[in-house]
Amino acid sequence: MKVLNNSSVKKVLNFSPAILLILLVIYSFNTHENKNELEDEFFKEKKLLQNELNKIVADYKEITSKKKWLTKRVVNGMNKIIALKDSVEQLEKVNYDLLFKYSLKITKLERENRKLFLKVESLQKQNTKLRSENTQVKKDLQAEEKSFSSLVAENKKLKREELALKRKVNIAGTIEISSVLVEALKEKSNGKYTTTNRYKKTDAFRIKFDILPNELANIGNREIFVQILDDHNNTVPSEKSGSKNEISYNDLISIDYDREKISVVSLVSVDRASMNEGDYTVNVYIGKRKVGKSIINLR
Repeated sequence: MKVLNNSSVKKVLNFSPAILLILLVIYSFNTHENKNELEDEFFKEKKLLQNELNKIVADYKEITSKKKWLTKRVVNGMNKIIALKDSVEQLEKVNYDLLFKYSLKITKLERENRKLFLKVESLQKQNTKLRSENTQVKKDLQAEEKSFSSLVAENKKLKREELALKRKVNIAGTIEISSVLVEALKEKSNGKYTTTNRYKKTDAFRIKFDILPNELANIGNREIFVQILDDHNNTVPSEKSGSKNEISYNDLISIDYDREKISVVSLVSVDRASMNEGDYTVNVYIGKRKVGKSIINLR
């Protein structure tokens, strides 16, 4: 068998420690004739083999600490190495055949170790990529949530503005009336009326006002209620007294509103015997909304 020179040994250093051990076994077998020297060399090579096994075990332990989900596979590999390590440690006598056999096993385990490392590296890259994608997804989700919150806030704002606009439109479309003019009347023998300020001579009230034009108001029928209250806030009895929509009235007038001005005159007849001295309040309602008021004093 050809003996390895120094140049050959240097070239082999580029290979794995396990292959180096195999070559060292062959080298030692061919170059050591002295028994003591051969034993010394054997135990040196055994020590190298143990060191290599310790290194592989350490590598496996490092993977186990970093990748818990690989534990079962790594533990199986570690058990094989530990068993091999125990077998090497039990070699007390020179036995190059077993040392050579164990070296071959180390070579095989080293290949498995390298594949496992490559797998771990690949999984690490995938995990890093997934974390990066997950981070981006979270950022996108946060952006979507922020956008959604912004849209909700904008929608609420628009609804508030819409309600405010509706209120403004409703207010703008409200029908109003002019000032209410009230007169107390005394009926003459010929059936005509003249004004008076004496309660004992009051036979009627004449109420005048105008329905004002409004281009934004709805066209259609409107009910106008005229209400006359005495000093005690009681509705004065009259021929046309009634109650509707929780409003007691002395006169009910129905008009067909077409957004133009309408002059209204209400004549309410009363019994002068039921009249008393004091202030009389006249309220005007369109529907349920009070739109005008006036007070007249009778002595």
